[in-house]
Formats: sequence, structure tokens, C-alpha cells
Amino acid sequence: MARHANRRGGKGSRRRDSELARRSGRDWAVRGGLALGLVVLGFIGTTSSLARVVAKVDPARAHAMAPGNGVILADYAQNAFSRAPTGDPESLPANLARRALMADPTAAEALTVLGFQAELRGDAAQTDRIFSYSIALTRRELRPRLWAIEEAVTRGDIAGALRNYDIALRTSSDAAGILFPTLSAAMAEPRIRTALLSILATDPVWKDGFIAYAATSGVEPEGAIAIFREGRRIGLEPDENLRASLVNTLMAQNKPDEAWAYYRTFHPSARRDRSRDPGFALEAQTRSVFDWRAGTDTRISAAILREGKAGLLDFSVPPSVGGQLVSQTQLLPAGSYLIDGRSRGIDQPDRSRPYWTLTCQNGRELGRVEVPNSDRNGGRFTGRFVVPQGCEAPILALMARSTDDIMGVSGQIETARLMPEE
Repeated sequence: MARHANRRGGKGSRRRDSELARRSGRDWAVRGGLALGLVVLGFIGTTSSLARVVAKVDPARAHAMAPGNGVILADYAQNAFSRAPTGDPESLPANLARRALMADPTAAEALTVLGFQAELRGDAAQTDRIFSYSIALTRRELRPRLWAIEEAVTRGDIAGALRNYDIALRTSSDAAGILFPTLSAAMAEPRIRTALLSILATDPVWKDGFIAYAATSGVEPEGAIAIFREGRRIGLEPDENLRASLVNTLMAQNKPDEAWAYYRTFHPSARRDRSRDPGFALEAQTRSVFDWRAGTDTRISAAILREGKAGLLDFSVPPSVGGQLVSQTQLLPAGSYLIDGRSRGIDQPDRSRPYWTLTCQNGRELGRVEVPNSDRNGGRFTGRFVVPQGCEAPILALMARSTDDIMGVSGQIETARLMPEE
């Protein structure tokens, strides 16, 4: 019995061992197949990812690495078309684009190639069909969106054109560099401003960037002023820095009257017949030419600082260096003017004391008013300038003289004011 049981047990054990061995072999075979599959998939995934990186610099090589990738094929087609634009439907770019769409019907860049080729052939209907499909397929492809803008402009559809501007600027990081200049130039047209304000009222992500561009680029600054004025009803208000930049842009374009008119919209008490901010109280990161602006010579330390409710000009000039410490552009009618103010900390011999000058735009200097040492007359200084006809935008400036004193020249101007002589 025991021997029989042992025999049966032995046979059963051998069968179980055999079944386990067979099952174990199948399991390892499956596991081995899965492992091999994961390795293959990993290689394909890695190759495809690497190919997408390579595609940015070498689309042909990337295509060789991942020949079935429709997106890479579309990149290759677009690169080939960019190097040799052609409308030939049997050209390399056309064939690559069609293969890309067969591999991936959502490869929008391939549609762009085919669309531009149709346009080169003069096939307007095909161009419309291709780009219309591309736009329906994705909002993120910039070139079809530019085509849609052009189509809307051709039809005189302002709202449609601006709607596509909005989509392009929301979805493409490259769109601002292309579209901001043309959008800024178009702001001179009242109907475009009205439609644009409707979009800006929705607070799109590109709003702040566009406002900054309109204020600083010099493209149609009068249009920028108009849209800022009309945009107050929707809360569109550029900050002080952008307003100052717009004033400076107008002055750089030799439009002093327009610059002054805009400056007075945010400095309503300013007058053309006198200087502004006698106590250096203005706090601003960007200053207009009608405000006090410290000199830009890096060898000279000159800064407008706060002191209590007002401010002052603090300067320090090393030995053997001279130059402009502070300036302010004026728009003075012809006539006689007085300058007065107060200094402190200035202690120099006659030959190295700073002085005020008024200079016409053509470089003609109208005189100099020296700043005496601060221990005289309580630091007060005064002088006179005569502005002739034709000197419409003279610059009032404080100049530092060079000195051989090892300590250089330093001091502070607490107040400075230019006004008509009574």
C-alpha cells in the first residue's frame, strides 16, 4: 500500500512537477515576450521622442528615425517647402505632406504646406478648402490663422479679422511679434478701435503685452492715445511708465505738441511757460522728457531721491569727469526766464562748480547759470535766460565740470524752477 501510494505519489508528483515546469515555461515565455515587447515599445517611444527633438534641427534625419510619424513627416514637408517654395503638386514637400496626413490626419502643418502650394498655383478654391479644414482641425496652427485674417480683411470683415487675431494671440507664442505691429498700425481707424475694445474688454491674456507694445513701439502713437482715451470706459488705463514712454515716443518722432497734449492728460496742472516738479517729488520708474531725468553717463552718480514728502537730486562726480547730471525738456514761448533754487553740500572752487544751461534742439546754448557753494546765501542760486523765436523745445540741464580735486564733485539740489521773468 505504502509502496503503491508512493508509486502513485511519485507519478502524481512527477506529473505535477511536469505541469509546473510546462506552466513555468509558458509563464516565462509570456513574461519574456512582454519584456521584449516593452523593450521594443520603449525603443520606439525613445526613438520617436528623440526624433521629435531632432526634427527641430534636422527633419530629414528625424524622418529616418521615425518614418511612420505623421507629425515629423509634416515638419519635414514644411522644412522642405520653406527651403524651396513651390506650387508643384508632385514636389517633395507635397508628397511628404500627403504621406504625413495619411499617417496622421491631424498633422496640421502638412495642411499648411498643401494650402500654401495651392495658393502659389492660384487655386483659390483649394486654398480655401484646405485652410478652412485646418482651422476647424486646430486653433493652434498660426499660419492658417494668418490666412483667415487676410481673408477677413479682404472681405472687409473687421469683426472676423479681429476674432482671428484674438485666437492667434491666445494660442501662439509667435503671434505677438507678427500681429502686434499691424494691429497697432490699424488703431488709427475708429471702427477697428471700437471692435478691438470689445475684445480687450474680455481681458485676453495678450492684453497687457499689447498695451505695452502700443505705448512704446512708436507704431501709430496717436492711435494708441485714442484707444487709451476711449478705453477708459472698460478700465483700459496704461500705467505711469507706459504713459511716459508714449510721451517720449511722440517727442522722438518730432511731435512736441502732441506729446505735450498727451502729457497734460495725466499732469493737468503743467504749463508750457515754466518747468515742472520744482521739488523733485515725482516718483516714477520711467520718466517723460517733460520730467526731471537723471543723466545716463555711467561714470557719474546722479539720482533723484525721496526725502520726506518731496525729493532731491543727489550727485557725485569723480575727478576729471564732467557731464549732464539732470535734464528736463521745455516748451517755452520766446521771452525772458528766471531760474532759481537751492543746493546743499556743494563746496568747490569757481572752476569746478556745476552750472545750469538752457540749450536749443539745434545745440545752441542760451547761457549758463552757475550754482555757487552751498554755504553762500543759504544755498540759493538764481539766474536768467532769454529764449529767442524758433527755439521751441530747449533742454534745461544741470552740468558738472571736471575737477582735479581727489574728492571729485558732489552735492545735492533741493529745488530748481524755471519761470517767466515778470
